[in-house]
Amino acid sequence: MPTQIAQTARRWRVWWMTDTAPMAVASDGSVAARVGRRLRIVATSSSVSAIVPVAVVLACAAIPLIQRSGPSAERPVAALVVSALLALPLLVRRRLPVTVFAVLVLVAFVHWALDLRSVADIALLVVVYTVASVYPARTAWAAAAVVEVGAVLAVLRWQASGYRIESLVLLTGPLIAAVCAGIAVRNRRNAILAAAEGARRRERERHQAELLAAARHRQQIAREMHDVVAHGLSVMVTLTEGALATGDRDAAATRDAMKRVADTGRAALDDMRDLVRVLRAGELPRRPQPGVGDVGTLVDEARRTGVDIELLIEGTVTDVSAPEGLTVYRIVQEALTNVRKHADATTVRVNLVYHGDAIDVEIVDDGRNSGRSAEPGFGLTGIAERAALHGGHTESGPLVGGGWRVWGRIPTRRAATGADR
Repeated sequence: MPTQIAQTARRWRVWWMTDTAPMAVASDGSVAARVGRRLRIVATSSSVSAIVPVAVVLACAAIPLIQRSGPSAERPVAALVVSALLALPLLVRRRLPVTVFAVLVLVAFVHWALDLRSVADIALLVVVYTVASVYPARTAWAAAAVVEVGAVLAVLRWQASGYRIESLVLLTGPLIAAVCAGIAVRNRRNAILAAAEGARRRERERHQAELLAAARHRQQIAREMHDVVAHGLSVMVTLTEGALATGDRDAAATRDAMKRVADTGRAALDDMRDLVRVLRAGELPRRPQPGVGDVGTLVDEARRTGVDIELLIEGTVTDVSAPEGLTVYRIVQEALTNVRKHADATTVRVNLVYHGDAIDVEIVDDGRNSGRSAEPGFGLTGIAERAALHGGHTESGPLVGGGWRVWGRIPTRRAATGADR
């Protein structure tokens, strides 16, 4: 029995100190759970919260009338009417707090002028609390000042001169408490609303960050797919077209071209597998990514397609990091791919210039084919995005008199090694 009493007391304490419903606290169907559930329904009902203050005010005003004591017993009908006029407007105090306050002040002044005292004046404390819980503090204190003036008038008229200070203090104390309680409720409500708005704002920001991250991932995937697939396919197409053109005249050259097509296809498949492995499982590529040191191999591969390509390296060689070297490699790769796809070029110049804190890459061809557009395609857009990731930038466009130029600058974060190439 003592244990059951202790459990019941603990459940009621949890319900009283928290927002947990008694049904959740005591889910065993006990009497405490059922009673607590009903009490919570009553306590959270807007109708009950509107009616209870009215009932309390009327009850306080009715006690002297029932006991036939006090000044209000001399004119019970007038006292009853005044009490009703002071209590009933409280029903709409939440919707019209200032209006109800003004009505109650007017009624209080009228019954003061008629020399009719009533305990129902406590309704003024309720409406002052409501004003303080809805409006800023300055409005609440202004309403309290109006009520305080009425208290002073009441003390001067109905209290003996020897007890006026004490009576005024007794009337002022509850008034200040009502204002402070209303301000506290308003501040707490604003804090809850601010917290809820902050949570919604953080949720929106998180959602936007997820969308931006997804967009960045799509761009990265598009760049890698384009660089891996487009370059290999362009080499294979060029070699295949050359083999078809010379197949009847030079069987050995045709076999050599087709062998290079197969090698290029296998390399492209390996790159594709690495990319798919990264996307599906988040694994690192099994083969090292190409860099500045592989530009020579890339140029030699492009020369096999029949284009005369010159590779020039200027300046002091800088130890370029892997991501920066990959970007330089991709710029050269994309430019050479575009030469094969769009330009009727016979010579191409690839120029790498080291500046110590940056590396410039320039690819110029003499192609006169109009197949290339001044608007950047997926490839040029991709290398521009790669360069921007390192704080660099790229330019591309036709040259006066014919040809095309692709240029980019990639900042480097490593010091020069002092070795010349």
